Amino acid sequence: MKSKWISVMFAALVLAGCGSDEAGKGEKKEQVAGQESAAKEKVDNNKANLAKIFAEGSYKADVMAIGLPADLNKKMEKITETMQTSLAQNEEWFSEVLAGLAEGEILPYHEKLGITEEEYKFLLEADQHFQLGKVGESDITITRADEQSTIQNPTASIVKELTISADGNTLTSNLGDLTYVEEIIASDEQIVTGRWNGHIYRMGGENTKQVLQISIGQLEDSKKKVIYTKLFEDGHEKKEEILMF
Repeated sequence: MKSKWISVMFAALVLAGCGSDEAGKGEKKEQVAGQESAAKEKVDNNKANLAKIFAEGSYKADVMAIGLPADLNKKMEKITETMQTSLAQNEEWFSEVLAGLAEGEILPYHEKLGITEEEYKFLLEADQHFQLGKVGESDITITRADEQSTIQNPTASIVKELTISADGNTLTSNLGDLTYVEEIIASDEQIVTGRWNGHIYRMGGENTKQVLQISIGQLEDSKKKVIYTKLFEDGHEKKEEILMF
């Protein structure tokens, strides 16, 4: 499931950290104030406070999707289709190259990818063109018990019920339990969503047939809640759902 796992991590990077310098504009005084605010958000982002952020009540959530503008999406599809065909013909080479990469290292360009160096650069920089758009709405209900928050979303495409533990160490879903992975810290590089803090949880791994990953937290400016769910299963296309409310 290695190739799928790479896709999981890429998707996470798109949501949790894409480049922008918008927050660098403005007067120096405003920058200092922003830094102080960001520092406060970081303290409040302790996973033990996560359940408290999701207060009891009923909410109308926006169902969002990350994508490229139509023209760039068509270009992306053509390039990836060509590359996938070439990799299928050079599967042994691709596996060897992947095995030799250090953690976080980018796959270097090679003609066996089946595309031009310029096209490969476009793939690597595609996150600079991603946009977040509303594709629907969903009714969310949150209840609180024993210092835990349970989020119910009957119309969700993946996780219909999610409970945040009081200490923030685990998420319990209708698909199973997710364990804590790492913190998401608000950054100017989060161009697609805007700055947000949160945490990543995961069920499954590289050698499992199913990987469920949830990134959950709060936008820094609007204070809207974010729940980004991704599900990978052998033999099935990737599913993902982004909720903001």
